[in-house]
Amino acid sequence: MSTKISNYLEKKSTFGKLSDLLFILFIGALLFPQGRMAIGGFVNNLKAQVSNPSKLAHEISIAEDNFNWELIDQQGSIVNLKDHKGKVLFINLWATWCPPCVGEMPEIQQLYDEFKSEDGIEFLMISNQNMTKINRFLKSKNYNFPAYSTKFRAPTAFSTQTIPTTFVVSKSGKIVIKKIGAANWGGKKMKKLVRELLAE
Repeated sequence: MSTKISNYLEKKSTFGKLSDLLFILFIGALLFPQGRMAIGGFVNNLKAQVSNPSKLAHEISIAEDNFNWELIDQQGSIVNLKDHKGKVLFINLWATWCPPCVGEMPEIQQLYDEFKSEDGIEFLMISNQNMTKINRFLKSKNYNFPAYSTKFRAPTAFSTQTIPTTFVVSKSGKIVIKKIGAANWGGKKMKKLVRELLAE
């Protein structure tokens, strides 16, 4: 066995040895849930960098009762989506265990940092997980955008079978973006669109 190792070390270039080591570490990381999540998040973050969200060709009007959605905020208080009606809404449906959700969060944080002082927009990161788990996750990643939990199914207008799904709603109550999967929410295109929506 030692002879095989010696032969390997003699014949392999430094680059080859490094490549083999990285491959072994990659396979090892896949054996553990945290490693799979980290790798999945990294890969999906790269995907998010190149996937720019686009406005729908036809905006979708939201029925009044679809704004009636009870949520639990990070302090454990009950809030309702209808309380934010009349503002630009950035609604992201996500979970801590979802690699594409985790992958797009740096971009969402960038968008939030850009507009958090604006009164005309609300960010609602909504998960059906309990708030203790959500808060622990956000703290570990140093994210400070507003997150919510819900015990209720999403209203029809925001119903989806896939996460992440993100909706951007205009002040007039129309869905202008519905994006399934990770996206570049912190890019120039999205920031420009938000400014346009705020100006309406």
